[in-house]
Amino acid sequence: MDGEGSQRLLQPGEIRLARSVFGNSIEYHKVWVHHESYFPFGLQPQSAGMAPDGEIYVREWYRNDFSRESHPFQHIFIHELSHIWQRNRGMNVRVNGLVSGLVSYRYHLNGRPLRRYSMEQQAQIIADYFILKTYGYASWMALRARGDVTLDGDLRESRMLPEYQKTLQGFPWC
Repeated sequence: MDGEGSQRLLQPGEIRLARSVFGNSIEYHKVWVHHESYFPFGLQPQSAGMAPDGEIYVREWYRNDFSRESHPFQHIFIHELSHIWQRNRGMNVRVNGLVSGLVSYRYHLNGRPLRRYSMEQQAQIIADYFILKTYGYASWMALRARGDVTLDGDLRESRMLPEYQKTLQGFPWC
């Protein structure tokens, strides 16, 4: 694994993984992954990912190729790419990110469209759905037990997939 302070473009496997979620709505050849703090003096927490400027900044979660990693790392990767997708659609991710530590990542699927959720909730919904759709209910529940998946409410498998699909209708709106 490259040392902190390094950066790289997305790997081919990461681009394939990202396209399975975001289609062509992200210019993948422009996305850099930094193994460093976004903030000066290393002020970004070790266990936090950030994507305030169209690039991904991770410290202890950095991997040379997220597509070859386990579900928790792919969840982080999709979550951070969601912020790049949001930025590309006009959301001021940098400003919203300033208060993201004050807002909940937890959410309920109650029929609202994705745009009606906060920035962090949107990224969680996209990443959580990716895990459910790609790896199945058991993997999704395992990540929920770890605190990575943040859906609250009815957790029956038969209810979740249709609720996610309703919330994400038309996503990624390319």
